[in-house]
Amino acid sequence: MEPRYGRLYASAVLRPLAEQVVDALGVQPGATVCDLICDGGTLGIAMGGAVGNRGKVTLVDVDAGLVQAAMRDVAATGCAVSTLVATQAAVPLPRASCDRVASLCTHGFWEGASLFDVAERATRRDGCAAIVTWNALRLPLHEVALDDALQEVCGIRARFLQRCLASLDSVPASGWQEVTLHDVVRFDGIGAYWGAMVGARPLALELAGEPEAALAAVRAACSRSLESCTAADGTLLIPVSATLYLSRSRPGA
Repeated sequence: MEPRYGRLYASAVLRPLAEQVVDALGVQPGATVCDLICDGGTLGIAMGGAVGNRGKVTLVDVDAGLVQAAMRDVAATGCAVSTLVATQAAVPLPRASCDRVASLCTHGFWEGASLFDVAERATRRDGCAAIVTWNALRLPLHEVALDDALQEVCGIRARFLQRCLASLDSVPASGWQEVTLHDVVRFDGIGAYWGAMVGARPLALELAGEPEAALAAVRAACSRSLESCTAADGTLLIPVSATLYLSRSRPGA
């Protein structure tokens, strides 16, 4: 089963952020960790590499197919892997069961209770939790360019993109520290960008009925919006920032 974000997108956009999250959390060998709303397991893979063969990664998502597909990739790091399927009513993570719990840019695909509450509940007293979202004041240009082009050319506000760019309904309560993550997203030309952003994501299904000429115009509009990030050889180098909400150990929790 293909991840929501797609493997090409995960490689270009999510993997570098996942590595930063693992560093920020201080994931140690032998730890028990959780990738919350794991999608394709990009964060779980980074966590698995950090905990090693003495550690355990729990993958949680609302889609059973996704967690099963992600499990294979995470297990390849050598760690032990378990999976749980969440519902809108609950995430079946036992209380205080993990040293580290984190979610990477997937809160828009979760419709239940606050992920902050879920993460805190599952984290041990001396552990850490992290929720990563796109910076609401500086949304990622690679997504915004496509969203704007679809609205301008086709009059479409794609549901998938709205979930990718969803803002938090509320900021977390005290005890969470905000950290800004910076990275540069690379695509080897507009063709690679289009393949990762449209062809390999569920967005392709939303656009299946659009005329080829309209989609070509959308692609051209994206290219214009990203011109300032395009090198002489056509490579796209797009600066992005994300917000990492970090909750450290809570004495007495």
